[in-house]
Amino acid sequence: MVEAAMVPGPVMTQIQAILSKDANADCIALVWPEPIDLDNAAIEIENIQFDLVYCISELAIREQLTQHKADNSRLVILSAFDETHLAKDVLARLWENEPKRISPWRTLQQLLRVKNIDPRLTGKEYRWIAEQLVSSYSVYQGKVRFGEVLDFDKAWEALSFSLLDYQESSLDLESLLEWSLKPDSAKAASTLPKKVQEHLGDWLTPRLEELTPLIELLWKQGHSADMLAIGLVCSLLYTDDHTQDQDIYQTRGRFTERFLGGVRLDGHILKIYGEKSNVFAQRLLIQQIHRVALNKAFTHTEQILASLDISALAINSDLLPAAFGMRLEQFARNLKQAISGKSIQSAVYGLKLLQKHQLTRIRKEQVKTAEHALRICNYLQTTARSEGTALIIRHYVENGSFLDWARSKIWAGDEHEQLSQAYRSLTKKITEFRESLNKEFSYHLPVIARGDRLDSGIWPVEAALDNLITPLAKNHPVLLLVLDGMSQAVYHELVDDLNHNHWVELHRDAGNGPECLLAALPSVTRVSRYSLLAGKVGEGTSADEKNAFTAHQNLKSQTSPKFPPTLFHKADLYETGSGGLSGKVREIIARADYKVVGAVINAIDDQLSSGAQLSVNWNIESISLLRQVLEAAKEAERLVIFTSDHGHVLDHDMTYRKSETEGERFKQVIEQVTEDEVLVTGSRVVQPSHQVILPWSEKVRYTSKKMGYHGGGSLQEVIIPFGVFRNAGDTKEVEGWHEVPRQEPSWWRLETSEPSDFQSVSVNAAVPAAAKKVKQDNLTFDLFGNTPTTAQSQSTEVAWISDLLNSSLYGQMKSRLGRVVISDDQLRTLLLFLDKRDGQQMLAAVVQELGIPAIRVTGFLAGVQKILNVDGYPVLSIDRAAKTVKLNIESLKKQFEL
Repeated sequence: MVEAAMVPGPVMTQIQAILSKDANADCIALVWPEPIDLDNAAIEIENIQFDLVYCISELAIREQLTQHKADNSRLVILSAFDETHLAKDVLARLWENEPKRISPWRTLQQLLRVKNIDPRLTGKEYRWIAEQLVSSYSVYQGKVRFGEVLDFDKAWEALSFSLLDYQESSLDLESLLEWSLKPDSAKAASTLPKKVQEHLGDWLTPRLEELTPLIELLWKQGHSADMLAIGLVCSLLYTDDHTQDQDIYQTRGRFTERFLGGVRLDGHILKIYGEKSNVFAQRLLIQQIHRVALNKAFTHTEQILASLDISALAINSDLLPAAFGMRLEQFARNLKQAISGKSIQSAVYGLKLLQKHQLTRIRKEQVKTAEHALRICNYLQTTARSEGTALIIRHYVENGSFLDWARSKIWAGDEHEQLSQAYRSLTKKITEFRESLNKEFSYHLPVIARGDRLDSGIWPVEAALDNLITPLAKNHPVLLLVLDGMSQAVYHELVDDLNHNHWVELHRDAGNGPECLLAALPSVTRVSRYSLLAGKVGEGTSADEKNAFTAHQNLKSQTSPKFPPTLFHKADLYETGSGGLSGKVREIIARADYKVVGAVINAIDDQLSSGAQLSVNWNIESISLLRQVLEAAKEAERLVIFTSDHGHVLDHDMTYRKSETEGERFKQVIEQVTEDEVLVTGSRVVQPSHQVILPWSEKVRYTSKKMGYHGGGSLQEVIIPFGVFRNAGDTKEVEGWHEVPRQEPSWWRLETSEPSDFQSVSVNAAVPAAAKKVKQDNLTFDLFGNTPTTAQSQSTEVAWISDLLNSSLYGQMKSRLGRVVISDDQLRTLLLFLDKRDGQQMLAAVVQELGIPAIRVTGFLAGVQKILNVDGYPVLSIDRAAKTVKLNIESLKKQFEL
């Protein structure tokens, strides 16, 4: 016989209760959800013998009833089945014709093994909770952790888990929205027991507060699975921009009738719901989870907007796919206006709307191309032409080559037809402009051919070894990288990637900006590359270049005879049988004994020689050998010199012209000179009689079609980039050189406030503009600034900054910097710059103003914070998400008692 103590207490109590009601009760059935091992169990209650069995099926119950003989003992059957799950013939043989339910709270307490139950739960009002938790015990068993007391929170946690498959231990709107994306969420919500539906507020209100009525309404109307889509609609429909528009009120009314059953809720609640839904969707996008469900929600959102006749309102969404297309159309219209000569501010703001959209992560190149198009417009509207040989060259290096970079990106057009049309129009305009500049440059080609001396920083290619590389090699091991065919435009694109990969650019202290070289003529490899690597004008093969480089007297003076200047060409750089960097080359780069190492990389020239008309993104990853060479140079702490032998022009609608000579872009003087060509003579011309005919136009080629050409007399071919870099981890002083920030012209930056003349898309005739307008209020919009600025008193600025720098507290705070060096002049520059911008400015603008590399600015600003943030007060702060530096001037004055 089984000890009574081994049987669940609620079972024993229920049997005793039945016997007190009917002393002859037999074939008693009790509802018990949890299987119990009761094999051959016999118990005695009030001197009566009972056989206690647990049945897992109706068939098992039938067998027990059939086998039971009342002469020996009575029968108690435990099972999970109530009267609704058993056949009538089975019920007819049970005591009182039904299984009896045990006290649900006592059963629940036994099942959950809790010591106590919250008294608020045990009243009649919440008996359904106990019954529901008992009947669904198998669903949440082992999934929900209970302590010693079953309270409201734990009860609802188990209920939501078992009935809704809501598996979070706590409730908040984001978790509920995430649950709504599950495939079965709608079915689960619609099949909730009536009592649960009536008491949903008990679960929602303590956690969601004012949003509870909205959630209840959505579920009641059958929209539990549409919560996110409806939230995104609310984010567009309930904003402050629409507060004065009567037609929006009518649209909101239609929304209320259709989705809230006509119940009018405070617009503030719907606004909050929309904002939180928007934030939630953005988080999922960033984390890249629930992609299918999220895309389904976006599609449904667009469908709801269409059903409410407000599809055009989608343009204000940073998430909906339709919004991206609408913004592209809007940008295309504004860009066409900018191309025609109107202000570009509307187009710049339209670009910013594109950049804010989540699809920018996927359509990066499309948005970058849009940026380039606007930069071209900005250049055409803001940049004056230069005169004089040196000024034209300098202008090309600092401006025109950036223009060519941008032009090469818009050439391929866009999948969006209106945008592609705009790009074609802009390409035509800028190409005509480039032709006029190249024609003007042709008048100065004789100066270059003769080798006349020009301004500092502009060097004939043959002078680079003597005047630039030898002085650098005096105190530092150097790696000279010659990227054959690299134009100034391609160089800028590569430098942009170099900066992101922690390489810092250096400029000469005595220079007037970036250095550049001028190709020997004609600007072909066998002439100009030989002249670069030999240090004298001439022509030769790869073998000739190697011999001349190793024998160069000034280079040899910086090295020992055992480790002479060493040059590697394409065949030397690759490891046999692989595309990786040769172990021998890697070893020589790593050895400090080899102070001067050169390498010629042909990736760009090889690409240009192909017939494929591709739009190539030039970066370290796209030139795999370059990445490996740079890594070797980094480990060896070498200065890296980037240069080329000549530039190139791309085949953008070029015209073939038959020539008796074999040059791609030059002719010998035996042929006639046409209007788009020029005859030049001089010592730097490596042709018979030192004469050559060069096309100044980029539209002419003398050979079969391929991707690009060189040898001519255009700015793009003749001007050669030259840059010196070191890894950011190397901070040793380089005599005569200093670090500089990323070099780009002011027109390249496209930061702006929202313009008052922004032309937006209307939702329809009755719905307001999709983008709000702002009042001028005597503010001046700075195209390259972050916010509107107002005039301030220079004397006031200088006064408080001077007082700060002279204060004793400033001296004490500065003494804590340790090895961080921040000069008073640097701090004064920063404070003046921020003060003129009302204490706030973009990080990129701060970098340019201070004249330090972007990679150094974080450490610099951290040092400034140590000085200014007295006792931890955030006088200077950095918003890394917005890439903004903020100065609280009032707090600064207070902390330093100014």
